[in-house]
Amino acid sequence: MRRILAGLLAVLLVGTLFTGIAAADTRAGGTVVIEEGEQVNGLSATASTVVVSGTVNGDLRAYGSDVVVTETGNVTGTVRIYAGSATVNGTVEDNILVYGGTVTVGESAYIDDSFGAIAGDVTLGGEFDSDVNVFAGTVNLERSATIGGDLTYEGTLNDRGGTVDGVTQRTQELALIPPLGPLRILFTIFMFFASLFLGSILLYVDPQFADAVYDTCTAEPLRTAGAGLAAIGGVALAILLFAITIIGLPIAVSILLVTIVLAWIAAIYGRYVVGTWLLTYTSRDNRYLALFVGVLVVTLLGLIPYLGFLIRTAVFLLGAGVVAMAIRQLFDMVSESRGGTSSPRSVSRRRRRRSSSTGRRCRKTGPSTPTPSGSCGSSRAADRVGL
Repeated sequence: MRRILAGLLAVLLVGTLFTGIAAADTRAGGTVVIEEGEQVNGLSATASTVVVSGTVNGDLRAYGSDVVVTETGNVTGTVRIYAGSATVNGTVEDNILVYGGTVTVGESAYIDDSFGAIAGDVTLGGEFDSDVNVFAGTVNLERSATIGGDLTYEGTLNDRGGTVDGVTQRTQELALIPPLGPLRILFTIFMFFASLFLGSILLYVDPQFADAVYDTCTAEPLRTAGAGLAAIGGVALAILLFAITIIGLPIAVSILLVTIVLAWIAAIYGRYVVGTWLLTYTSRDNRYLALFVGVLVVTLLGLIPYLGFLIRTAVFLLGAGVVAMAIRQLFDMVSESRGGTSSPRSVSRRRRRRSSSTGRRCRKTGPSTPTPSGSCGSSRAADRVGL
């Protein structure tokens, strides 16, 4: 039952990240072209050059060096473009967001909803029915441009006579983080209960792993936090390396989404460790109570200016460390099950680390019932985290 629940949880977490992608028409190659008169039901295109002259019934995701929506091109859903050079001369019936070096919205373009761009140079020459938000080195507002909402920009604005029905303002003039006291409180409450819910599932699915997490963090907290910091740095570097290549950008986005889920799980385990440690000063011994205490305490302490940030960071690094070590241990197990072998030296080194770690925990916690292997009762669980 627990294995089935674990599988369903994994499918749910990963599946929600990619909702809608499988339904779209996915194309890749040197050049991807939707010809005039051609219709596709959604499109995810990865190529050096992407040209849309037909109709995309649904969302458009385009990754390439050059992405062009011609005058005859029409997209009925949202548009997301990641390109060195992006040109839109057609119709977009929903909102559009462009990341690129050079972004041009031509005179014949029509954007029915909001437009956003982050680029080096942005030229606005079409018709926009809603707000326009641009972050760029240079923003060119052409005479032919018509903006039905506000124009919010960052960079150098070259106004060549375009029409803006709303307000033209720089980002410095905005309250980018407005006072959202009630909203922040509601979000904090939501995350509190969401963390308790996910944490309870994790404890039910594998309570022994939760015990191993606590043993690992208390036995070697600095090493665990260091592993977490190294894992964060490695993931950030991997995302950066993939993101700087247009073809690798979808992989970078996928890694980022998976990392967000794993980071949430790491934060929950870190809070569980805090709660379990606090309960050692009482007569209570309950995993779910430890989870509740840890989430509550860290949430409240996190509200303290400056100190709260440090506490949340330390707790997160502990959780990230054990999650990273568990993933590495899982990878080693999969490699060995596929016929891979480890060198005798590496195997011996892992055994020595496990033995020394077990010995430290046994001496710290006092006598306990030995297992058939001669170690204390919690050693098997601790080994699962990779110590």
